[in-house]
Amino acid sequence: MKMELRVQDVELVSENQDEMIVSGYVNKTEQLSEVLGSSKRFKEKIRRGAFQRAIANKQRDIDFLLEHKSNQILSSTRNGSLHLEEDSVGLKMTAKIAKTSYGKDSYELIKSGILRNMSFGFKNIRDSWKKTAGDLYERTIEELLLYEVSVVKDPAYSQSTIAARSIEIIEDPEIREIEEIQVEEPEVKEVRKEQDLDLQIRKTQIEFEKQKASVSSAERMFKLSDSNISRSYLERTKKVLEEKRNELSKLQEEQKMIEELKEEIRELQSVGAGQSTISKQVAPITELLENTSDVVAKSRKIKLVGQELKLPYETGLSDAEFVLDGDPIPEVSLNLAEATKLSPKRIGIAQRFSNVLLNEVGVLEEHSKSKLVSRVGKKIEEEILVGDGTLTGLHGIAPDVLVPSVNIAIAPTELLLRALYLKVNSEYRPFCKWYMSEQYFEKVAKIIVNGEYIVKSKTIDNKVVATLWEHEIEVTNAIAAGDTIGQVPIIFADIANAYTLAISNDVVVTKLGKDSIVSVSGNTLFMAEMYCDGSVHNYQAVAKGTISA
Repeated sequence: MKMELRVQDVELVSENQDEMIVSGYVNKTEQLSEVLGSSKRFKEKIRRGAFQRAIANKQRDIDFLLEHKSNQILSSTRNGSLHLEEDSVGLKMTAKIAKTSYGKDSYELIKSGILRNMSFGFKNIRDSWKKTAGDLYERTIEELLLYEVSVVKDPAYSQSTIAARSIEIIEDPEIREIEEIQVEEPEVKEVRKEQDLDLQIRKTQIEFEKQKASVSSAERMFKLSDSNISRSYLERTKKVLEEKRNELSKLQEEQKMIEELKEEIRELQSVGAGQSTISKQVAPITELLENTSDVVAKSRKIKLVGQELKLPYETGLSDAEFVLDGDPIPEVSLNLAEATKLSPKRIGIAQRFSNVLLNEVGVLEEHSKSKLVSRVGKKIEEEILVGDGTLTGLHGIAPDVLVPSVNIAIAPTELLLRALYLKVNSEYRPFCKWYMSEQYFEKVAKIIVNGEYIVKSKTIDNKVVATLWEHEIEVTNAIAAGDTIGQVPIIFADIANAYTLAISNDVVVTKLGKDSIVSVSGNTLFMAEMYCDGSVHNYQAVAKGTISA
C-alpha cells in the first residue's frame, strides 16, 4: 500500500472535557505547503472538493490515530465517533476520543498543547504539476483516497513507526516534467470537457445503481422489522437515491444539449451521415469491474500486500455484557491461528484483432477493453461462489466446509428452504440475497403453498426481479445444477458482510501491438489481467444448501 503523509501547521483543540471531544482542521485546501521532497523540491496544495469526494466515496473506515499508530485508535468513522467534513476552509475533524488508557493520556496531551499538530495519510489518485521558479515545482492533488488522520507531536514522522504498518512512504512523488504550461486549443478543451462529462455520468450511474440496491435492502429490512429505526433508515436511503437520480438527470440533460448542438453544427457543415459520435471515454476499470457483477461489487475489498495475508474469520457473534465499574470489559476472542491464508493469484483474458480491422472500426478498441474487464469480473464472481481455493482459484463459498450447510433434496420444499433461510444469523438476514443455479431455480419457482407460488416477481425501475420471501434471487450458471448428491445449487448470503476480496493488483488492460512479437503477424492483442484472492471472513452471514440422499 503506497501512502503519503502530510503534516500541516494547524491546531487541534479540546472542546468538551467530560466527553473528551476535540476538533480542528486537518488540512486547509488551496493553500500551498512548505517546500517538500528531498531530491526533487515542490510545494503542494489540495484542490477544494477533493476531501469531500474522498469522504463520500470511501471504501473503508477512516480512523483517528495517535502518531500514525494503527494499534492506537482514538476514534473512527466506523462507530461515528469521528466526523470529517470539508468546508470553505478545508478538512475539518471532530472526534470523541475513546476512553481507553492511551485515549485518556492522548486527550490530556492535546488539552495541554503538547500534541497539537494534525497529519493525514492518503493515496494520490490524480494530480497535476507545473514548474515555478528554478528547480521548484507546484503540485495540486485533484483526487485522493483518505486512509487516516493523526495527531502528532512533531511535524516530521518516524520511519520505524510507519514500517510497522507495512506502508511504503512516498517522499518524492513522480514529477511529470512540465517546462511550461501549454494553452489548449478550443477544440481540445471541448473534447476534454465531453470526456469528463461522460466519465462523470458513468460514475453517477454506478452510484445510482448501488443506491437502488441499498434501498431494496432497506425495504426488505423494514418489512421484516417494522420499527422506527428501519423506517428512518429506509427514508434516508430513499432520500439519497432521489438526490442521485436528480444529479444523473441533470448530467444527462447537459449531455443531450451538447449532442443537439453538435448535430446542428454537423448539419451546417454538411457532415455526411454514418459518422460515429460514440464517446471513446471508458469508465474507470475498477468501477467497470464492479458494475459487471453484483457479487464482486458487494464483496468487502482490502489491499493484499506481499505474498501472503492471513484473513481471520468469524464463526460466532459475542454479546456485550453489563459489568460493574472497575471490572474489565469482555473482549471478543480472535484466534489468529484460525485464519485463511490468501496469496496473489493471477486471472486474465486476451483478445486478438487484425490491425486492418482495428483501423476500420474506430470504437472496437474501447469495446474490446470493456468486454475483457467484464469477463474478468464474471470469472471472479464465479470463483467467489464456487472457487475451490487451489493455486489458481479463490476460496469460494460453496466448497467451504465452514459455511453453515442445510441438507436439501433434489426436489426442493418450502420447509427445507426455510431451514436454509434461518441458518443465517438474524443480524445479517435482512441484507441477504439468494444465489441459485438455473436448474434449481426452475424447481423452486414451481413450489406452491396455500395456493400461491412462493417465488414472487416485482418490477423495480423497469426491471423484473424474482424474489423469495422478499429477498432478491440471482440466477447464475456458476452454481451447480443440484441434480447430484453433494452439489450446492443454492446459497443465501449477505456478500458484503460475508466475503473479502483481497486485491494485490487492480485490473490492467495491456495493448500489445507495435514493437512487440504480436505485431509481426499484423495483429494487436488486448490482455486484461489482475492479481487477487478471496475468502469468507464471516460465517454468520452466509449459508448454503447441499443436496443429500
